[in-house]
Amino acid sequence: MTSREAVARRYGEHLTDRDLLALTGDRPDQVPALRRRPELVLDLLDRPAVADAVLSAQHDPGERFRYVSPFLVFAAAVHRTSGGLVGRASVLDRTGPRARVPVLDGPQLAAFATEPEHRLFTAELLNSYARLTSGVVWRRDDHGWRRRRWDDLDLTRLADLLADVPEAERPGVWRRIGDGALFLAGVFPEYAERTYGTPGRLHRGLRLADDGPVTDLLEDLAGRAYRQTRGAVPAGVVDSPRSARRLLTLVADQHLHPDAVVGPGR
Repeated sequence: MTSREAVARRYGEHLTDRDLLALTGDRPDQVPALRRRPELVLDLLDRPAVADAVLSAQHDPGERFRYVSPFLVFAAAVHRTSGGLVGRASVLDRTGPRARVPVLDGPQLAAFATEPEHRLFTAELLNSYARLTSGVVWRRDDHGWRRRRWDDLDLTRLADLLADVPEAERPGVWRRIGDGALFLAGVFPEYAERTYGTPGRLHRGLRLADDGPVTDLLEDLAGRAYRQTRGAVPAGVVDSPRSARRLLTLVADQHLHPDAVVGPGR
């Protein structure tokens, strides 16, 4: 099985029959073919018209497209954004709240973004935050048992969990720390600034080297965390968390909250 076939199989595991019906333009006779050959799903999503139809679809009177999965919406956004990078010399990147400037590395980012496993990684990451997960752990100290809450986007509390879970489960916690770092830096950077902008706020339990811009710290944290996941994250993401963050930023700017962006120099 090739890498692309393995990625396509993962897409097939996420997509519902309603998703496939939406991809085929409401042709139910074609759904079984997509189930048999999920690589055809990748080909469809690479067509701008198909991705745009998913992203802009409104349910009709029969409500046939009302219940497409979040994964399909995120996958369409990732494919549409990635395809739009091909042939571009420069790509906008975030420099501050509501501000973007062009960076002259379009071909490099396009090469990263068009890799199937990087697209899958990005769509799965976004899909994993469609609903936040939270929980409670109990920790015993000199004063007895203490109850500690955690959630997906509280990175320091997630780091605290590393001391409380069995060693075999720690790669999963590190994966969630890395995912949360990229998600905040790429999709909600203003929230990240407010939450982790205080010097040292990200350092507790995470062993980051120095204070600096929050986005840079989160990218560094993602790379460090993913190296502890025992190969669960694509090597290209581990080696270049900045590329993964920039792809997330572009997806967010173009499809998740496009009205929040102001162009260069404004």
